[in-house]
Amino acid sequence: MHIDERSAGFFALGMAKATERPVAVLCTSGTAAAEFHPAVIEAHHSRTPLLVLTADRPPELREVGANQAIDQAHLYGRAVRWFFDPGVPDAEPGAPSRWRRLAARAVAETTGLPPGPVHINLPFREPLAPPRGEVPQPVPPAAAPVTVRRGSKLADHTLVADLVERLRSAHRPLLVAGELREGATLRRPVEDLLERLDAPLLAEPTSQLRVRATPGVVEAYDAMLRDSAWVSDHRPDLVIRLGAPSTSRAVNQFVGGANAPVLVLDTDGWRDPDQLAAEFLRCEPGPLLSAAASLLPERSLPMAWQSAWCEAGGAAARALTANLADSPLHEGQVVRALAGALPGQAQVVIGSSMPVRDADTFWPLALPGQRFLANRGASGIDGLVSTGLGAAAAAREVPTVLLLGDLSLYHDMNGLWAIRRHGVRALIVVLDNDGGGIFNFLPQVEHADVFEELFGTPLGLRMEDVARLYDLDFCQVDRAADLRGALRAGLASDRAVMVCVRFDRAGSVAGHRACWAAVSNALRPPG
Repeated sequence: MHIDERSAGFFALGMAKATERPVAVLCTSGTAAAEFHPAVIEAHHSRTPLLVLTADRPPELREVGANQAIDQAHLYGRAVRWFFDPGVPDAEPGAPSRWRRLAARAVAETTGLPPGPVHINLPFREPLAPPRGEVPQPVPPAAAPVTVRRGSKLADHTLVADLVERLRSAHRPLLVAGELREGATLRRPVEDLLERLDAPLLAEPTSQLRVRATPGVVEAYDAMLRDSAWVSDHRPDLVIRLGAPSTSRAVNQFVGGANAPVLVLDTDGWRDPDQLAAEFLRCEPGPLLSAAASLLPERSLPMAWQSAWCEAGGAAARALTANLADSPLHEGQVVRALAGALPGQAQVVIGSSMPVRDADTFWPLALPGQRFLANRGASGIDGLVSTGLGAAAAAREVPTVLLLGDLSLYHDMNGLWAIRRHGVRALIVVLDNDGGGIFNFLPQVEHADVFEELFGTPLGLRMEDVARLYDLDFCQVDRAADLRGALRAGLASDRAVMVCVRFDRAGSVAGHRACWAAVSNALRPPG
């Protein structure tokens, strides 16, 4: 149960993202169904299986002024993989079989290629509640229920051979990995490839591929690619992209300016916002990469191109660490402290706007048992609390951390109700800069006369009051030195904990720029 339908939709979305299984979410008719729309949009764009079941009034009560009777046919437009309205249920002999087949198809459509939301609209006539008494028993099926099985979409020999030829011909190949919830299944194929291919890997945390001991994985690349001298000397001649487009603007600008062919490995869809792809490879990426690796020769020479990137990434990471030790408190210290406090088995749900970008910039190489989720389909700040708590509810065996800004928390404060209702244990880390900090990095900040009202949007919200309202343990951090202890205590607690880290937006901008400058200095050749 969830009181707020909008939060319920995102809670179900978080469960689906954590489990990769379809989750059903139900509501009454009217505007309650409309409240699911933001979660449906995110499910559509992030390829998340979601089964939306909306109750409705019967046909005779539509378009006649009846309460809670709106037009719910195709309510979510083209954001759903399939819509169906079976009509009012009846007692015909074949009805149980029809309903079971409808359920089977609805679930199958959510898990298609690509996965996504399905909307089933269910009208009912009164009486809406059954008589008091025993719960009716389901009618047993007359035959075995229908099942849907789906085979893998494997690359053929020609596609594998063509990819191998491209890899052999490239002198400076580069792998880029965006959001991939299933990225853990690609680790072995990617490692096999990078053990034979002289190529670096730029993997954001939500790809599940920024993992220690992975050959060629590069640290701190977002900061590196802000240095024009490094960029001009290290342009690739082939780019292979896995998953969604990169969160990092620096990466996207680097790839766009390289004038190199870009191959996108994706099972379906057309995810290429910068229109850089020279070719889409429509197949399961894991078997393709494994097959390609097996046809590449074992490397006997040092991988100079890969090593250059990894060595520079290590220097950049060390420069970030040194600079963060002397910087005023900002998002970078929080990300680093959280990475240091997080146990080997955990999941982190990262908010949109600044948090996901700062995780990309400052999060070091992760442990294999750590998983990173985000709402990067539509990249909204709506419903992030509920998404994170839904993920926590679906993965109770590991600790869950929500890392989000104060505006994102405010947009979905209703979602905090689920903690007590469902006994969810989570650590909620709020980056509290009193407003929309990302805009302080953008040209809008030059318009001082309207900036705060239109873009900064300060809330003046006391997070301790929010925590008290929803019965959360609370800790406020104002110094970088106190971060690690507060986060460790929150992770060890058997209750939900909110850790609020307060800092100044202008100080955050200065701190980020100092970090980027330190990385540029670290990349300069000695002398």
